[in-house]
Amino acid sequence: MSAFIGPIHYWLYGKIRLVSKREEAIYNKVSEVCGATVEELREQVWQMYGEPLPDVDLSELISHDNIHGWLQRQINVVESREAAFIKELLDTCGGAVQEIIEQTFYEQGEEAGKNAKQQGKYDLATAPGVYKAVNDYYLNGMPCDQGDMVITSEAERVVWETGAWLQEQNWKRVGVDAKIMSALYRKWLTGFVSGANAQYGFRQVQDRLTGDTANRYEISQG
Repeated sequence: MSAFIGPIHYWLYGKIRLVSKREEAIYNKVSEVCGATVEELREQVWQMYGEPLPDVDLSELISHDNIHGWLQRQINVVESREAAFIKELLDTCGGAVQEIIEQTFYEQGEEAGKNAKQQGKYDLATAPGVYKAVNDYYLNGMPCDQGDMVITSEAERVVWETGAWLQEQNWKRVGVDAKIMSALYRKWLTGFVSGANAQYGFRQVQDRLTGDTANRYEISQG
């Protein structure tokens, strides 16, 4: 356990906050279609998983004697709450909201990619640079959880492999279809890469959920 809050904790907190903001964006957009029902569904989900963290500095929220444990819990909470909210929306409002949710994931990813470009600290002219930026914005477990294995790393192409989506345990916990959630996350990643450098694209070339032995992804030109 850490005795102080360091840059890596703020880095992870920022990624947790991005998921909360996406949940809020989904709420705002879907409310225009499903009306007051959406507020009721959100209240139900919040009662089960808790409300989103307030938009304050990390130091105002965290216990200094268990920083690691607190952050791990917040990852589980934010991923579970978003997935549960999406499940309730799809179950209640059906196909009318699915496209809205997909578009929200893509748009937030694209906005994050553009933000990475504005930062000026990534070499977004190369695939490895785009891949590094993705990992600075995309919530994918704790740093010690990272299971990505880079297969190919070239100037114009990066390919990596994982055994499973790290978010999958939280999707299963709330009973949402993992195929739906993985498709939404791919929308986010596609949007991010496009926002960071429109000359590159993201795609999944192997899918463990459809029978492959592992997930495999690619960022490449064209």
